[in-house]
Amino acid sequence: MFKISQSLINRGASIRSVSIRAAVVNTAEDHLRPWQDIPGPLSLPIIGQILHFLPGGWLYKRTVELQELLYKNYGPIVRIDGSFGLDPIIFIYDPEAAINLFRKEDQDLMPHRPGFDSIAYYREKVYNQNKDDPIGLIIDNGERWKKMRFSINQVMLKTKMIKLYGNTMEEVAVDMIDRIRSIRNEDNTLKNNIFTELNLWALESVGVVALGGRLNCFDPNLPDDSPAKKLIKTIHDVLAVSEKLDFQPSLWKYFSTSTYKKGMKLYEEHMKLNEYFVDKASDELKSTGEKDYKDKSVLEKVLDIDRKIALATAHDMLFAGVDTAGSTVLALLYLLATNEEKQEKLREEVLSKREKRPYIRACIKESLRLYPIIGGNFRRTTKEHEILGYRIPKDINIVVGNQHLCRMDEQFPRANEFIPERWIVDKSDPLHYGQAHPFSYTPFGFGLRGCVGRRIAELELETFVTKIMENFKLEWSGPPPKRIRSSSLFYFTGPFNFIIKDL
Repeated sequence: MFKISQSLINRGASIRSVSIRAAVVNTAEDHLRPWQDIPGPLSLPIIGQILHFLPGGWLYKRTVELQELLYKNYGPIVRIDGSFGLDPIIFIYDPEAAINLFRKEDQDLMPHRPGFDSIAYYREKVYNQNKDDPIGLIIDNGERWKKMRFSINQVMLKTKMIKLYGNTMEEVAVDMIDRIRSIRNEDNTLKNNIFTELNLWALESVGVVALGGRLNCFDPNLPDDSPAKKLIKTIHDVLAVSEKLDFQPSLWKYFSTSTYKKGMKLYEEHMKLNEYFVDKASDELKSTGEKDYKDKSVLEKVLDIDRKIALATAHDMLFAGVDTAGSTVLALLYLLATNEEKQEKLREEVLSKREKRPYIRACIKESLRLYPIIGGNFRRTTKEHEILGYRIPKDINIVVGNQHLCRMDEQFPRANEFIPERWIVDKSDPLHYGQAHPFSYTPFGFGLRGCVGRRIAELELETFVTKIMENFKLEWSGPPPKRIRSSSLFYFTGPFNFIIKDL
């Protein structure tokens, strides 16, 4: 009798043990709330949250301040509902939770980055001849992106390759200095819009790398209808129309809207201009004869791998390497012009001709922290995740709010001040950048979808800013420039009140 009772007891204990374990699992799962419960602006039936973004709404035309407003009102994770063709977006302001998600997304070697759907549609459905043709690293995903990315890595991420462009980048910078002198008024202000001029410099610099030669953007007689100036204008127009199609409520995916028709025409014009420069570069390369591998440009080396990938790479660089570089250097010049002490410290380092120049790199990093060209890191989930107590399913758009994280005092003390020293002071200093979570500052992206042109961009910026410091003293008169956002990119708008004096 005792044995039977003990057996029943043991069996009951076993059942209870299984039940307890199941309860623990269920409890762990139950504590995860659905992503629809993530806090966010009030959502109404049918129209959702769109009323907040319309005239009179508290988020109307607040694109620059959006991240800060969402964080202050709703905390480290915020839900923005989708509507009228836009998918829902989840903003994350917890860098540890964000980096864990991104690492998991990178595990399968094909992390998905959303955005620019209309451009991707044009290139895939209209421009390309075959469905397997690459459409570009910036906007593509899946196997096509993976093949292109790993092909480009062989060339673009090699330090020796980038250093080959040092002398030519310096020539471009010197020519830009001469151009600045030629377009100054007697009071040392500029006759022309400095943002347009910096975009010409950026296009000339990018052309050296992407196409292997100079584009002649600094010709003083360059007409407004020249391919170079038309390309710069078209890039602005493309970004403006894609903002309406891809980053604002739009129904173009359901029927052909007037903005969609305008966009398709602009995308066609943009690709034709790209083709003009690529064809011109290809003809010049053919005329020079065969070269040693080490002397070949990026375009030539990628052409050796895959012609279609080479053309898509050139398209990417001519699209993404102009406004971004021009905007970044403009922000840094403004910060130097309004921080005389920092400018003089940088000039002392530059004029010393020391081989190592940590302060110029610190100035660039600090400028990118204060005025990032991209507001954050973007992903579309390819699997389910647990984030801050919520279950995030597959195919949800995630934005890490790096723009706001970079301005948080708990990450970077005195966050709104231009303090390049935080990047070079001793680790024991409270200002040292290492006090911040590493994922709070990612101006060139993260992981497998990090910017493949980062080293080129850094070389451009260092070379040009060096020449500026060697030749000019920068001053600023009047109020600061305004900041706007378009197609996930952030810009300064004029007036640009620089005073550029010869040393």
